Formats: sequence, C-alpha cells, structure tokens
Amino acid sequence: MAEETNSPRAPSTSTGVTVGDMQEYLAIDGDDDVLKSLIEYAEEDARGSIDSTIDIEIYRKLPIFNQAIRTLVDFNYYNRGALSGQQIAYPKSYQYMLNKIRWKVVGTDG
Repeated sequence: MAEETNSPRAPSTSTGVTVGDMQEYLAIDGDDDVLKSLIEYAEEDARGSIDSTIDIEIYRKLPIFNQAIRTLVDFNYYNRGALSGQQIAYPKSYQYMLNKIRWKVVGTDG
C-alpha cells in the first residue's frame, strides 16, 4: 500500500519539512530564513491545534502532517503582507488535514 502524501510533489520524509523541501515544493530559490521561520511557525501552529503534549517527532512521521505544514507555509509565503485583508485565516485543506491528524495521533504517544 502506498504512503499517503496528498501531493505528487511532496517529498517522502519522516524528519519533517525542510527549507530545501519547501524551495522545491514552491519552485523557488532563496528565502531560506523566511521559509525556516514559516516552517517553524506552521509546525507549532499545527501541533498546538492538535495536541501540544505530543512530541513533534511523532507528527513529523506522518506524511499528512508534513503536507499540512507545506500547505500552511505555501499559504503564508504567498500571502505575506496581505493576510489582514484575507477572508480566511487558514486554507480549508489545512484545517481538513489537521482534523485527520487528530485521529491518527490518538494513543501514539504511550
């Protein structure tokens, strides 16, 4: 059975999303510091929205978590400076993935 990725360009990783992954995903060069900051924010946002008591490494092993991070980084990268005028705070696909992750992590931390 193939691993769930939710994106044909999603790199297969169990160590989380990296700056290099995001550069490839967004088809951009540079902006390393911006991407690093957005990845860190997205991971903390997702973790806090699900269960912040579960170690980040548990989440990073889930392909759908990594795709949720890519989705939020993508959204925030291309909407920098325009977020105050947005009708939505998060992409619906990000919220959908967080809901799926909630069910996957129940009971995985002991």
